[in-house]
Amino acid sequence: MKLPTLPFIKKKNPSSYFLVLVLRNEKASAVVFEELAGKIRVLGQHTQVFQKSIEEANVEETLKILDRAISKAEESLPENIATHKTIFGVKETWVENDKIKKEYLLKLKKVSDTLELTPIGFLVISQAISRLLQKEEGAPVSAILVEVGSKSATVSLIRAGRTIETKTSEIHESVPYTVDTLLKHFESLEILPAKIILFDGEKDLSQEFLNHSWSKSLPFLHLPQIASLPANFDAKAVLVGAATQMGFDILQEPIRTKEDKNTEGTGKTEEDLESQEKDKNTVQSETYLTPEDLGFIADTVETRKEIIPDKKEEEVIETVQDMPETRHRTGQQLLKQLLLRLLPKNLPPKAHFPKVIKKNFIIPTTFLLTLMLLSFLYLFVLQTEITLTIKPKVIEKEKTVVFSTSPITDDPTLLNIIGEAVEVAQQDSISTAATGKKEIGSNASGKVTIFNNHINEINLSSGTKITSENGLIFTLDDRILVASASSDPFEGIKPSKKEASITAVSIGHEYNLPSTTKFSINDDPLLAAKNANPFSGGTKQKVTVVSAADIDKLKEELPKTLESKAMEDIKKKIPKDSVLLPFFANKSLDNEKTDKKLEQEADTVTLTATVVYKGISYKKADIASLGKSLVKDSIPRNLILLEDNLKIEIKDLKQKDQTITANVKVKALLQPKIQEDDLIDQVSGKSFAEAEERLLKISQASKVLIYSKPNIPLFPKIVSRNHKNVKITIKLDE
Repeated sequence: MKLPTLPFIKKKNPSSYFLVLVLRNEKASAVVFEELAGKIRVLGQHTQVFQKSIEEANVEETLKILDRAISKAEESLPENIATHKTIFGVKETWVENDKIKKEYLLKLKKVSDTLELTPIGFLVISQAISRLLQKEEGAPVSAILVEVGSKSATVSLIRAGRTIETKTSEIHESVPYTVDTLLKHFESLEILPAKIILFDGEKDLSQEFLNHSWSKSLPFLHLPQIASLPANFDAKAVLVGAATQMGFDILQEPIRTKEDKNTEGTGKTEEDLESQEKDKNTVQSETYLTPEDLGFIADTVETRKEIIPDKKEEEVIETVQDMPETRHRTGQQLLKQLLLRLLPKNLPPKAHFPKVIKKNFIIPTTFLLTLMLLSFLYLFVLQTEITLTIKPKVIEKEKTVVFSTSPITDDPTLLNIIGEAVEVAQQDSISTAATGKKEIGSNASGKVTIFNNHINEINLSSGTKITSENGLIFTLDDRILVASASSDPFEGIKPSKKEASITAVSIGHEYNLPSTTKFSINDDPLLAAKNANPFSGGTKQKVTVVSAADIDKLKEELPKTLESKAMEDIKKKIPKDSVLLPFFANKSLDNEKTDKKLEQEADTVTLTATVVYKGISYKKADIASLGKSLVKDSIPRNLILLEDNLKIEIKDLKQKDQTITANVKVKALLQPKIQEDDLIDQVSGKSFAEAEERLLKISQASKVLIYSKPNIPLFPKIVSRNHKNVKITIKLDE
């Protein structure tokens, strides 16, 4: 298992002290060890628990948890010594193709930069455990590794020492049930190893696993064996893996925390127990790889020193104030440096002080300087950042508003926002299929003989209607004069005759009448007509032509096709302090032209025109003022409006003439009236717990986070007494 390097490694001064930082799902463990001539010795370890999980923790919580774990683990370090070189133990899901994923890499870089860590590599926790088990058992491990947390469980499938797949889930019903469910979702389910290894659990779950009835769909050859790893085995595995790959031997194998030590009833102090532990027989592990094999550069052993240049005594306090604010410099270390500066440099040879004088001098001086230093830190150095989260009260109002370019006078009750008219023109063409239908053809014609039975002559004008016996109408082509009828005593009245040309009034072949067809003239019973020869020339057919509906459709569609481009162009004309309504007040066509005439036979018709778009823009300040006016009467006296969080929605826009009517919905967030100076007065000098309790009494307060800079280990968590060093940030919980 190669120990990969991180891409943001920074070179710093070499140190013989190292830090292992194990980042699990719900916990973070820090282990500090010292390297002496190629051998390492564990000096301290501490574990901190996340509120939920490391995945859900924000940057602030992550830094706070890791800082506490590191600070506690470093308590056993010599003075003026700080660990920087760090090996990270990370979750399997953080790594892809032997590299840390980008999102987690950025998270580790933030941690390293803030806590002044120098990362030198990382190990995957499950792989480190697998390698240590292989070392102890003498063969590669095939097992189901289960990390048990208080809220979640992580299951890793290990085959022949390699982690094949890992999944995490919240615990449902029980831990065995959750593991059973997770295994069903594994993709690499050929035959499952018949061994389950549990670690990091608060209680022994072996019996609970043995009593569990595993799902029949899981491919176990037989019931799995259950084994539990000792506490802190994961941290030990990462430490051993890192030491092995760095070419170091381990002088002290057990990893213990101060919380693990129980001095009650032994008659011994923690110092006695620590001394005993140092005298235990050491366990040495084999060396597998050298640093050079992995591309590491062996560092020389060097102790960090904090040096104060020679200065006068009155400048000592200023010197301390100017020191860099680091996480590792404790008040005790600063005090020691301060004492060194105050004591005389050149004492006479063989100078002696009576024990009483030494005691009477040093103790009061130490006590006084400690008080001075503490006062100095609290008054001038310590800074406190407080984030107060407020759950805002929400009120909503809705009102109809008319947007126009001139005042509305016909209805003074309407809310009216006066805007600016903005205009753009877009030219384009659009085509559509012709849908009109028309009958075309020719008129039938022929000659008839007109019979006049009147005793007077008849004058028939051109266009006189002549109707066939089947109801078809024809007209005379020319004016004719028909003589009067003659009388014969033997034959009676004999009608006069006159030939005339007639034409059908409509097109169609039905007007091609046969010969001897009888006709009536002007409904006159004494006039008649008959054709000697059939009529001809009448034809009819239906064709597609351009209709008025086709042109109207083009006029309606063309503005729609250009709306998007017109909206973009019109927005470019709007000042930065204004907003364009997402609706055009008017759209009109200019320079219209079609390539086909109305009723012209055609398959398609194209319209070319210029579309003029008119919009209305309004000032942001005007709509904000309107929004505030709508909600101002609903704001209680003890609350204030957060103007920057005023949300205004304009919806249901409708065009009417040259105006736009819309519904304006206002959502206002309200918070209590908070005087930051008063709050600082109330929490200044109080413990974090007291300050948090006081701040949570504020109406609508939902959460308080307090953080000190620098975060000094062992010092009580107290809000700075210097008001200038206290910063309160109010955050909305939306």
